[in-house]
Amino acid sequence: MTFPNLHPDIPETVRRAYDLTISSVTAVSGGFSGATVFRVLTVDGRTLAIRQTPNAATLPAKRRIRLRGLLSQLAELGLKQIPVPLIPNMIPGGLASGDVPILLQKTASPTTEPWVSTEDSRWQVEQWMPGLPLSGVDVTNQHLKSAFRLLNNFHRMAIDALHTTGQDEWFYVSRTESPAILRRLGIVNELQQGLLAKLQHLLSTDSDTRLRDLAAIVCDALRQWLPWLHLELSALAAQTFSIQPVLRDVWRAHVLFTDQEVTGLIDLTATGTDHISVDLSRLIRSWFGADNHRLSAATETYRTLRKLDPRELKLWQSLDASSVLLSPVTWLRRRLESRDPSHYPDDVIARLRELTEIAANFRPLFS
Repeated sequence: MTFPNLHPDIPETVRRAYDLTISSVTAVSGGFSGATVFRVLTVDGRTLAIRQTPNAATLPAKRRIRLRGLLSQLAELGLKQIPVPLIPNMIPGGLASGDVPILLQKTASPTTEPWVSTEDSRWQVEQWMPGLPLSGVDVTNQHLKSAFRLLNNFHRMAIDALHTTGQDEWFYVSRTESPAILRRLGIVNELQQGLLAKLQHLLSTDSDTRLRDLAAIVCDALRQWLPWLHLELSALAAQTFSIQPVLRDVWRAHVLFTDQEVTGLIDLTATGTDHISVDLSRLIRSWFGADNHRLSAATETYRTLRKLDPRELKLWQSLDASSVLLSPVTWLRRRLESRDPSHYPDDVIARLRELTEIAANFRPLFS
Protein backbone atom coordinates (compact mmCIF):
# COMPACT_ATOMS: atom_id res chain seq x y z
CA MET A 1 0.00 0.00 0.00
CA THR A 2 1.25 3.48 -0.81
CA PHE A 3 0.31 6.66 0.98
CA PRO A 4 -0.04 9.86 -1.01
CA ASN A 5 2.10 12.58 0.58
CA LEU A 6 -0.82 15.00 0.60
CA HIS A 7 -1.51 16.42 4.03
CA PRO A 8 -2.41 20.10 3.78
CA ASP A 9 -1.97 20.59 7.54
CA ILE A 10 1.78 20.07 7.06
CA PRO A 11 3.18 22.22 4.22
CA GLU A 12 5.18 20.56 1.48
CA THR A 13 8.17 22.71 2.44
CA VAL A 14 8.23 21.05 5.87
CA ARG A 15 7.65 17.53 4.53
CA ARG A 16 10.46 17.88 2.00
CA ALA A 17 12.89 19.46 4.47
CA TYR A 18 12.47 16.55 6.90
CA ASP A 19 12.02 13.91 4.18
CA LEU A 20 8.59 12.94 5.53
CA THR A 21 6.13 10.69 3.77
CA ILE A 22 3.12 10.95 6.04
CA SER A 23 0.42 8.35 6.56
CA SER A 24 -1.70 10.30 9.07
CA VAL A 25 -1.84 13.67 10.82
CA THR A 26 -3.81 14.55 13.95
CA ALA A 27 -3.94 17.99 15.56
CA VAL A 28 -3.62 17.28 19.27
CA SER A 29 -3.31 20.66 20.92
CA GLY A 30 -3.26 24.38 20.46
CA GLY A 31 -1.87 26.93 22.88
CA PHE A 32 -3.00 30.40 23.88
CA SER A 33 -0.18 31.79 21.74
CA GLY A 34 -1.65 30.17 18.64
CA ALA A 35 0.83 27.28 18.47
CA THR A 36 -0.52 23.95 17.23
CA VAL A 37 0.98 20.50 17.76
CA PHE A 38 0.36 17.67 15.29
CA ARG A 39 0.87 13.97 15.92
CA VAL A 40 2.26 12.56 12.70
CA LEU A 41 2.73 8.96 11.62
CA THR A 42 5.13 8.31 8.74
CA VAL A 43 5.18 5.38 6.36
CA ASP A 44 8.62 4.34 7.67
CA GLY A 45 7.15 3.79 11.14
CA ARG A 46 8.07 6.99 12.98
CA THR A 47 5.74 8.88 15.29
CA LEU A 48 6.63 12.57 15.36
CA ALA A 49 5.43 15.75 17.01
CA ILE A 50 5.31 18.70 14.62
CA ARG A 51 4.81 22.11 16.20
CA GLN A 52 3.57 25.09 14.21
CA THR A 53 4.21 28.41 15.93
CA PRO A 54 3.14 31.79 14.52
CA ASN A 55 6.15 33.95 13.75
CA ALA A 56 4.89 36.61 16.17
CA ALA A 57 5.00 34.12 19.06
CA THR A 58 8.40 32.53 18.45
CA LEU A 59 11.48 33.08 20.59
CA PRO A 60 14.59 34.77 19.18
CA ALA A 61 16.36 32.56 16.66
CA LYS A 62 19.64 32.47 18.58
CA ARG A 63 17.89 31.36 21.76
CA ARG A 64 16.10 28.50 19.96
CA ILE A 65 19.38 27.34 18.42
CA ARG A 66 21.11 27.44 21.81
CA LEU A 67 18.20 25.58 23.45
CA ARG A 68 18.44 22.84 20.85
CA GLY A 69 22.16 22.55 21.58
CA LEU A 70 21.49 22.23 25.32
CA LEU A 71 18.79 19.58 24.81
CA SER A 72 21.01 17.65 22.40
CA GLN A 73 23.84 17.61 24.94
CA LEU A 74 21.46 16.47 27.70
CA ALA A 75 20.35 13.57 25.49
CA GLU A 76 23.98 12.65 24.86
CA LEU A 77 24.56 12.64 28.62
CA GLY A 78 21.78 10.06 28.98
CA LEU A 79 18.57 12.03 29.55
CA LYS A 80 16.37 10.01 27.21
CA GLN A 81 12.98 11.31 28.32
CA ILE A 82 13.30 14.62 26.46
CA PRO A 83 12.71 15.16 22.74
CA VAL A 84 15.45 16.91 20.78
CA PRO A 85 14.27 18.97 17.78
CA LEU A 86 15.37 17.41 14.52
CA ILE A 87 17.64 19.27 12.13
CA PRO A 88 16.13 19.67 8.64
CA ASN A 89 17.94 17.37 6.23
CA MET A 90 17.54 19.69 3.30
CA ILE A 91 17.43 23.37 2.45
CA PRO A 92 16.37 25.14 -0.74
CA GLY A 93 19.31 25.57 -3.09
CA GLY A 94 17.86 27.24 -6.18
CA LEU A 95 15.30 26.33 -8.82
CA ALA A 96 15.28 23.42 -11.21
CA SER A 97 13.14 23.06 -14.30
CA GLY A 98 9.50 23.81 -13.66
CA ASP A 99 10.39 26.11 -10.73
CA VAL A 100 10.79 23.12 -8.40
CA PRO A 101 13.25 23.87 -5.55
CA ILE A 102 16.53 21.98 -5.61
CA LEU A 103 17.19 20.53 -2.14
CA LEU A 104 20.73 20.49 -0.80
CA GLN A 105 22.02 18.42 2.11
CA LYS A 106 22.37 20.48 5.27
CA THR A 107 25.03 19.59 7.83
CA ALA A 108 24.19 20.17 11.50
CA SER A 109 26.38 22.60 13.44
CA PRO A 110 26.01 24.65 16.64
CA THR A 111 24.42 27.40 14.52
CA THR A 112 22.10 25.20 12.44
CA GLU A 113 18.47 26.26 12.64
CA PRO A 114 16.28 23.41 14.01
CA TRP A 115 13.13 24.58 12.25
CA VAL A 116 11.64 25.40 8.87
CA SER A 117 10.04 28.77 8.15
CA THR A 118 6.96 29.35 6.05
CA GLU A 119 5.26 32.64 5.32
CA ASP A 120 3.59 33.06 8.71
CA SER A 121 4.95 30.25 10.91
CA ARG A 122 7.96 28.30 12.05
CA TRP A 123 7.79 24.50 12.11
CA GLN A 124 9.69 22.23 14.46
CA VAL A 125 9.83 18.43 14.30
CA GLU A 126 10.80 16.07 17.11
CA GLN A 127 10.17 12.55 18.36
CA TRP A 128 6.72 11.89 19.81
CA MET A 129 7.43 10.88 23.40
CA PRO A 130 5.65 7.87 24.93
CA GLY A 131 3.28 8.02 27.88
CA LEU A 132 0.31 10.04 29.08
CA PRO A 133 -0.10 12.97 31.50
CA LEU A 134 -1.91 12.41 34.79
CA SER A 135 -4.33 14.51 36.78
CA GLY A 136 -3.58 15.11 40.44
CA VAL A 137 -6.07 12.51 41.66
CA ASP A 138 -4.19 9.81 39.75
CA VAL A 139 -0.70 10.79 40.93
CA THR A 140 0.71 8.34 43.48
CA ASN A 141 3.76 8.76 45.63
CA GLN A 142 5.67 6.57 43.16
CA HIS A 143 4.68 8.91 40.33
CA LEU A 144 5.93 11.84 42.39
CA LYS A 145 9.26 10.19 43.11
CA SER A 146 9.76 9.35 39.44
CA ALA A 147 8.96 12.94 38.38
CA PHE A 148 11.21 14.42 41.06
CA ARG A 149 14.09 12.09 40.13
CA LEU A 150 13.78 13.18 36.51
CA LEU A 151 13.69 16.86 37.51
CA ASN A 152 16.78 16.34 39.65
CA ASN A 153 18.52 14.61 36.73
CA PHE A 154 17.60 17.43 34.37
CA HIS A 155 18.84 20.08 36.81
CA ARG A 156 22.10 18.25 37.57
CA MET A 157 22.85 17.29 33.99
CA ALA A 158 22.02 20.76 32.65
CA ILE A 159 24.96 22.12 34.64
CA ASP A 160 27.19 19.40 33.20
CA ALA A 161 25.91 20.13 29.68
CA LEU A 162 27.02 23.75 29.91
CA HIS A 163 30.64 22.58 30.19
CA THR A 164 30.26 21.44 26.57
CA THR A 165 27.80 23.95 25.10
CA GLY A 166 29.13 27.00 26.94
CA GLN A 167 27.14 29.62 28.81
CA ASP A 168 25.22 32.56 27.40
CA GLU A 169 22.57 35.08 28.42
CA TRP A 170 19.83 32.41 28.54
CA PHE A 171 21.59 29.36 29.98
CA TYR A 172 24.18 29.87 32.69
CA VAL A 173 25.18 28.98 36.24
CA SER A 174 25.64 31.73 38.79
CA ARG A 175 25.14 32.88 42.34
CA THR A 176 22.80 35.83 41.94
CA GLU A 177 19.24 37.10 42.36
CA SER A 178 16.35 34.97 41.12
CA PRO A 179 15.11 36.39 37.79
CA ALA A 180 11.60 35.11 38.56
CA ILE A 181 11.48 36.98 41.87
CA LEU A 182 12.55 40.24 40.23
CA ARG A 183 10.13 39.80 37.33
CA ARG A 184 7.18 38.98 39.58
CA LEU A 185 7.95 41.81 41.98
CA GLY A 186 7.71 44.13 38.99
CA ILE A 187 4.24 42.76 38.18
CA VAL A 188 3.13 43.21 41.79
CA ASN A 189 4.31 46.82 41.71
CA GLU A 190 2.33 47.42 38.51
CA LEU A 191 -0.79 45.92 40.07
CA GLN A 192 -0.48 48.06 43.18
CA GLN A 193 0.19 51.18 41.14
CA GLY A 194 -3.03 51.00 39.15
CA LEU A 195 -3.11 47.90 36.97
CA LEU A 196 -5.36 45.98 39.38
CA ALA A 197 -7.92 48.78 39.45
CA LYS A 198 -7.79 49.02 35.66
CA LEU A 199 -8.29 45.29 35.23
CA GLN A 200 -11.20 45.26 37.63
CA HIS A 201 -12.89 48.25 36.02
CA LEU A 202 -12.55 47.31 32.37
CA LEU A 203 -13.15 43.58 32.71
CA SER A 204 -16.29 44.15 34.80
CA THR A 205 -18.08 44.98 31.54
CA ASP A 206 -16.40 42.35 29.33
CA SER A 207 -18.69 40.81 26.72
CA ASP A 208 -17.75 37.28 27.87
CA THR A 209 -19.71 36.83 31.09
CA ARG A 210 -17.65 33.78 32.08
CA LEU A 211 -14.44 35.80 31.87
CA ARG A 212 -16.09 38.69 33.68
CA ASP A 213 -17.03 36.49 36.65
CA LEU A 214 -13.58 34.88 36.85
CA ALA A 215 -11.86 38.28 36.65
CA ALA A 216 -13.87 39.50 39.65
CA ILE A 217 -12.74 36.51 41.73
CA VAL A 218 -9.10 36.99 40.72
CA CYS A 219 -9.20 40.69 41.62
CA ASP A 220 -10.69 39.88 45.03
CA ALA A 221 -7.87 37.40 45.73
CA LEU A 222 -5.25 39.93 44.63
CA ARG A 223 -6.63 42.65 46.88
CA GLN A 224 -6.36 40.23 49.80
CA TRP A 225 -2.85 38.91 49.12
CA LEU A 226 -0.91 41.59 47.24
CA PRO A 227 0.38 43.44 50.35
CA TRP A 228 1.70 40.16 51.79
CA LEU A 229 3.13 39.05 48.45
CA HIS A 230 4.89 42.40 47.98
CA LEU A 231 6.63 41.98 51.33
CA GLU A 232 7.62 38.38 50.54
CA LEU A 233 9.11 39.20 47.15
CA SER A 234 10.78 42.40 48.33
CA ALA A 235 12.56 40.52 51.12
CA LEU A 236 14.07 38.11 48.57
CA ALA A 237 14.76 40.51 45.70
CA ALA A 238 18.29 41.40 46.84
CA GLN A 239 19.24 37.93 48.07
CA THR A 240 21.42 35.63 45.97
CA PHE A 241 20.78 31.97 45.20
CA SER A 242 22.31 29.23 43.09
CA ILE A 243 20.64 29.55 39.72
CA GLN A 244 21.00 27.37 36.63
CA PRO A 245 19.06 26.11 33.59
CA VAL A 246 15.53 25.07 34.60
CA LEU A 247 12.38 24.21 32.66
CA ARG A 248 10.31 27.16 33.98
CA ASP A 249 7.05 25.91 32.42
CA VAL A 250 6.83 22.30 33.58
CA TRP A 251 3.26 21.33 34.49
CA ARG A 252 1.16 18.18 34.46
CA ALA A 253 0.45 18.20 30.70
CA HIS A 254 4.19 18.16 29.99
CA VAL A 255 5.05 15.13 32.18
CA LEU A 256 4.18 11.80 30.53
CA PHE A 257 3.98 8.53 32.46
CA THR A 258 4.07 4.92 31.38
CA ASP A 259 2.88 2.92 34.37
CA GLN A 260 4.71 4.47 37.36
CA GLU A 261 7.64 6.00 35.51
CA VAL A 262 8.11 9.24 33.58
CA THR A 263 8.83 8.40 29.94
CA GLY A 264 8.41 11.87 28.43
CA LEU A 265 9.12 15.46 29.40
CA ILE A 266 7.83 17.69 26.62
CA ASP A 267 7.29 21.30 25.50
CA LEU A 268 10.65 22.59 26.71
CA THR A 269 10.59 25.91 24.86
CA ALA A 270 10.44 28.05 28.01
CA THR A 271 13.68 26.62 29.43
CA GLY A 272 15.85 29.36 30.93
CA THR A 273 17.90 30.15 34.01
CA ASP A 274 16.55 30.44 37.55
CA HIS A 275 16.37 28.51 40.83
CA ILE A 276 15.18 24.89 40.71
CA SER A 277 12.18 25.72 42.92
CA VAL A 278 10.61 27.50 39.93
CA ASP A 279 10.04 24.02 38.47
CA LEU A 280 8.97 22.45 41.75
CA SER A 281 6.31 25.03 42.52
CA ARG A 282 4.90 24.97 38.98
CA LEU A 283 4.61 21.20 38.71
CA ILE A 284 3.27 20.45 42.18
CA ARG A 285 0.58 23.14 41.96
CA SER A 286 -0.53 21.90 38.55
CA TRP A 287 -1.26 18.51 40.08
CA PHE A 288 -2.68 19.45 43.46
CA GLY A 289 -4.06 22.99 43.09
CA ALA A 290 -5.29 24.25 46.45
CA ASP A 291 -5.23 20.83 48.16
CA ASN A 292 -2.92 21.84 50.99
CA HIS A 293 -2.62 18.33 52.39
CA ARG A 294 -1.33 16.88 49.11
CA LEU A 295 0.84 19.93 48.47
CA SER A 296 2.52 19.48 51.85
CA ALA A 297 3.02 15.75 51.29
CA ALA A 298 4.55 16.39 47.87
CA THR A 299 7.02 18.94 49.21
CA GLU A 300 8.08 16.47 51.92
CA THR A 301 8.57 13.77 49.28
CA TYR A 302 10.86 16.05 47.30
CA ARG A 303 12.84 17.00 50.38
CA THR A 304 13.65 13.30 50.99
CA LEU A 305 15.38 13.30 47.60
CA ARG A 306 17.18 16.64 47.74
CA LYS A 307 17.99 18.86 50.68
CA LEU A 308 17.05 22.55 50.53
CA ASP A 309 18.22 25.03 53.14
CA PRO A 310 15.78 27.40 54.96
CA ARG A 311 16.48 30.27 52.56
CA GLU A 312 15.70 28.06 49.57
CA LEU A 313 12.46 26.93 51.19
CA LYS A 314 11.50 30.56 51.68
CA LEU A 315 12.29 31.18 48.02
CA TRP A 316 10.18 28.17 47.03
CA GLN A 317 7.26 29.50 49.07
CA SER A 318 7.46 32.94 47.45
CA LEU A 319 7.82 31.57 43.94
CA ASP A 320 4.86 29.30 44.55
CA ALA A 321 2.72 32.14 45.93
CA SER A 322 3.56 34.51 43.11
CA SER A 323 2.88 31.82 40.50
CA VAL A 324 -0.53 31.04 41.99
CA LEU A 325 -1.63 34.65 42.39
CA LEU A 326 -0.12 36.13 39.24
CA SER A 327 -0.76 33.39 36.66
CA PRO A 328 -4.40 34.48 36.12
CA VAL A 329 -3.19 38.07 35.70
CA THR A 330 -1.29 37.07 32.54
CA TRP A 331 -4.52 35.91 30.92
CA LEU A 332 -6.55 38.91 32.07
CA ARG A 333 -3.88 41.33 30.93
CA ARG A 334 -3.79 39.81 27.47
CA ARG A 335 -7.54 40.31 27.24
CA LEU A 336 -7.21 43.90 28.36
CA GLU A 337 -4.44 44.71 25.89
CA SER A 338 -5.93 42.88 22.90
CA ARG A 339 -9.27 44.71 23.08
CA ASP A 340 -10.74 41.59 21.46
CA PRO A 341 -14.48 41.35 22.30
CA SER A 342 -14.89 37.76 21.06
CA HIS A 343 -15.64 35.06 23.60
CA TYR A 344 -12.78 32.85 24.72
CA PRO A 345 -12.80 29.18 23.60
CA ASP A 346 -14.09 26.73 26.20
CA ASP A 347 -10.64 25.23 26.82
CA VAL A 348 -9.18 28.66 27.61
CA ILE A 349 -12.02 29.40 30.04
CA ALA A 350 -11.52 25.98 31.65
CA ARG A 351 -7.83 26.69 32.21
CA LEU A 352 -8.52 30.17 33.56
CA ARG A 353 -11.24 28.78 35.84
CA GLU A 354 -8.76 26.29 37.29
CA LEU A 355 -6.16 29.01 37.92
CA THR A 356 -8.80 31.25 39.45
CA GLU A 357 -10.01 28.56 41.85
CA ILE A 358 -6.45 27.93 43.05
CA ALA A 359 -5.85 31.66 43.56
CA ALA A 360 -9.14 32.09 45.42
CA ASN A 361 -8.21 29.28 47.85
CA PHE A 362 -4.51 30.09 48.16
CA ARG A 363 -2.61 29.55 51.38
CA PRO A 364 1.21 29.91 51.73
CA LEU A 365 2.97 26.64 51.02
CA PHE A 366 4.93 26.22 54.25
CA SER A 367 2.64 28.07 56.66
